Formats: sequence, structure tokens, C-alpha cells
Amino acid sequence: MMLRIFAWKAEDQDFTRETWRRYLSEDRLQKASGMKAGKARQLFLGAEILLNQSLERIGAQTAVPAAYTRNPHGKPYLCGKEGLYVNWSHSGDCVLLGLSDREIGVDLQRMEKEPGAGLIRKALQPEELVLYERTEETQRKSLFYAYWTVKESFLKAKGTGFAASLDTFYVNLEGPCPEVVPRDKKEPYTCRILEGIEDYAAAVCIQGAAEGLKEHPLIEWTGL
Repeated sequence: MMLRIFAWKAEDQDFTRETWRRYLSEDRLQKASGMKAGKARQLFLGAEILLNQSLERIGAQTAVPAAYTRNPHGKPYLCGKEGLYVNWSHSGDCVLLGLSDREIGVDLQRMEKEPGAGLIRKALQPEELVLYERTEETQRKSLFYAYWTVKESFLKAKGTGFAASLDTFYVNLEGPCPEVVPRDKKEPYTCRILEGIEDYAAAVCIQGAAEGLKEHPLIEWTGL
């Protein structure tokens, strides 16, 4: 099994500079030109830069910038690189990217806002609410974001995103590692919480059983 996780923070970066040009596709640049200058545009450009720098780092032997397509739900797939899967997420001023030899999803959320009661009822299943409600109030915010990032990384690994209903599975966080329990009992996925990004929650999920996957896979920070 191959799994590499990369991240960087975009503080004080200007990815419109010529320095970064070789890592950006014409399509990405064109779309960015229509965006208002600011953090959102920087993250949009930075995600593709991180993708291409990471492909270079693992020796993927692909052209830079790499070409990729998306499935009907927006999940990216590298062109001409069967057996190498990629997924990314950005939030706040940080971008997270995962590369694997099997279907993968990653999610990153800045733990800035307290989840409201409506969102909690919408996002958490009855099995999850049992743990949430018996958790001390001071710990509920981080628990909610742990649930959310595992859920979204799982749905991204499946390739459906939120086109799949949240009531088709639930997440068990009471063991040493997150367990996604599909209600249809189909193919298993292995998910892990990612640590090391202060004020953020993050998770990775890959297709199939992976008993050898570390409980907390290490995030490799880029040299940006």
C-alpha cells in the first residue's frame, strides 16, 4: 500500500507570481483570472501547485502540470496514471493533499465556527449522537469536526461526495481508529484522523481494508 499526505499553509504566498507558473495549468489560470483577488484565489491556485510538487516529490514520472479529469461528482483523476489516485481539500489558509495506489479521499476543516444545533442534527446519525451527547461540552466541537472530516473523506474516496445521503452510513469513533459502517455492508474503507495542523481537523480515507495503516499517518509539509 502506498499513501502520502502533503500539506502547506498559504500565509503570505502569491501564487500568481511567475515563480509558480510551471505548476499551473492554463485551465486553472483562466478560472483563477475570473476570481476576486484574495485568499480563495490563492487556495484555488495553491491546490494545483501542491498537487504537482507532490507528484514530483514521489517520482510519479508525469508531465507537470499534470492533466486530470473529474467524475460527475467532481472527484479528480489523473490522466494516463492508472493505479495512482489523488484527492485534495482546502480550508482557512491551508491545503491538504493525498496520493495513494487506491481510491482516496481527504478532508480538511478549520475549526473556527461552533456547529449549530441544526447542523448537528443534520450531520450526525443516531449512533453518532449517542457519543456526542455524552461527551463534555468543551470537547464537542472537536468531536463534531472529527465526525465531519471522516464523513467527507469517506464520501470523496467513494467518488460520490454529498450526492450520497449521510444516512447510508455512520462513523464509529469509540475505538482506536475511526470505523465507517455502511448500512449496505458493501466494500470496506479504512479511515484515519490526521493530526499536526493546529486549529484544523483533517482525515483521510482509502478504499479497502488496510490493517497496516498507521493510526495517525504523518503529514509531510512542503517547502513552500
